[in-house]
Amino acid sequence: MKKCVIAIIAAALLINFYGVFHADKAFACNCVSFEPNEAYEHAEAVYTGKVLEIKQERIQEGVRGTIEYRDANLMDIEETWKGVNESQIIVYDEGEENSCGINFEAGSTYLVYSYRVENSDLYTSLCSRTAEISQAEQDLEFLGQGRKAGNEVNLADEMSQISNKDYDMEMFIGGILVVILAVAAMIFLKKRRGGKHR
Repeated sequence: MKKCVIAIIAAALLINFYGVFHADKAFACNCVSFEPNEAYEHAEAVYTGKVLEIKQERIQEGVRGTIEYRDANLMDIEETWKGVNESQIIVYDEGEENSCGINFEAGSTYLVYSYRVENSDLYTSLCSRTAEISQAEQDLEFLGQGRKAGNEVNLADEMSQISNKDYDMEMFIGGILVVILAVAAMIFLKKRRGGKHR
């Protein structure tokens, strides 16, 4: 009985860990090439910003939904041309692990072309002409003088709530540990009672 319970628990853990760590294959990022005027026209927001913090976020609908990861980039806005009037924003990308993700670096300043997904979060990608400021001379020449953001905001608290932890998996493993401890306690008590009756 004891060996059977342990075997079932071990099998369940192996199946779940395979699902968590089995990564899909990465493919090259295919982009349509835009000129600065086209990139500006297509973007919903255009601005320069200094990256203050980068965090990976885990997204999953329910316990069995598809798991996706994205990078949340907290930026201090320096100039804005379109779609942003706050002094700080969080812009998302697919992460440097993804072929179209951007390798943002904290402390660096970027010209960002971003768009909204489902009318909520701002996203950017390699396909949008987003670039480190020193690589964006042609775009900045086209854009001309930007303006300062009008609304002072601090998104540090919002950023602190972003997490890449799998809370469902932690609860599952915690449940398995409780079952193991319960089985071990039952076996221990059974042996102890058996020893007293001798």
